[in-house]
Amino acid sequence: MTTATETDTGTLRDLLTAPGPFVSVYFEREVRPQQVQAAESRWRGLAGRLAEEGADRATLDALTERVLESLPGTGVLAVFASAGKVRHAVELSGVRRDGGDLAMKGPLPHLLPLLEWRQDHPARVVAVVDRAGADLQLYAEGSTEPVKRTVDGPDDEIVRSPGQPQMRFQHRAEDSWEHNAAVAAEAVGEALGEVSAHLLLLAGDVRARQYLTKHLPTRVQKDVRTGQVSGSRTEDGSDAERAAQVAAEAARFGRERTTELLRRLVEERAPGGTAVEGVRETVGALAAGRMGTLIVTDDPRDSRMAWFGEAPTEVYERLEDHVPNGSGPVVSAPLADVAVRSALLTGADVRVLDHDTPDAPAVGIGGICRF
Repeated sequence: MTTATETDTGTLRDLLTAPGPFVSVYFEREVRPQQVQAAESRWRGLAGRLAEEGADRATLDALTERVLESLPGTGVLAVFASAGKVRHAVELSGVRRDGGDLAMKGPLPHLLPLLEWRQDHPARVVAVVDRAGADLQLYAEGSTEPVKRTVDGPDDEIVRSPGQPQMRFQHRAEDSWEHNAAVAAEAVGEALGEVSAHLLLLAGDVRARQYLTKHLPTRVQKDVRTGQVSGSRTEDGSDAERAAQVAAEAARFGRERTTELLRRLVEERAPGGTAVEGVRETVGALAAGRMGTLIVTDDPRDSRMAWFGEAPTEVYERLEDHVPNGSGPVVSAPLADVAVRSALLTGADVRVLDHDTPDAPAVGIGGICRF
């Protein structure tokens, strides 16, 4: 079992290749201690409905244990289980489900709400700097808990000794600050690459931030958006405020990425462009392994189905499109789940939109192809 505060693409691929059928649960945990009994009753009602729909007892028992041990809590608990095991559990902080709890059984895990949450938690690095070095926080995509590191520069002449001439000290100190910032900048560049982040948030001493920005690798200055949050390396009680600012900046960056993707989609709709829209065109691009970014709307009213086989590119709009060739049977599942599985297993990105998003693909599904 994986219990995580992050949900990277590798983890999702492992989940998608686990044996099904799956039970997917999004359970609201915003309950106070005195409300735990009511929450437990709410879960047992969901479990009873899943049993009526054919979920096996071992899988429901594993889910029940995981859900109940999480109470009381905050946010939404996303849990995916099959064959008597919890395959992945993620605590989705900072959200509430407008439509209430969601629990469903199917051939594939239902990942759309999880992927939509993950979009507000892009990979990012936070660097809190001073004239001696930096404290780094590395967030992988879909992570709410960072990996923490400390970087100290090689120079320690950052304060003036008694009797030292002011001008001489100033020049030597400035050199030391810049040397230390250069070391920190290199570490920041490595950290951004490690988690594949395109968002860097800086806090701390103004002069140290300036030097660090100056020495960031060229690829970072070109491809990474740099922002600012509050706080310093000293114990000044700013951690909670900075964490809230980091979460807000990450969500804003995620929305900007969606806006940019939709702008590209509009451009690629032109003759000769690489956009595809509609079920048949999108399924065809997935089957050909051409999809670069799948764009799909999360609409609870969507009842469309598709078919899939064992290979990631075995996807079909209709059963009659499948030509048996000895590769194994095909199974029907919700269209969006089939498309997401194929995209993630073939290395494509996935972007989930609200069903009423302007400029969304026609009939709620499409994408931008690699070629």
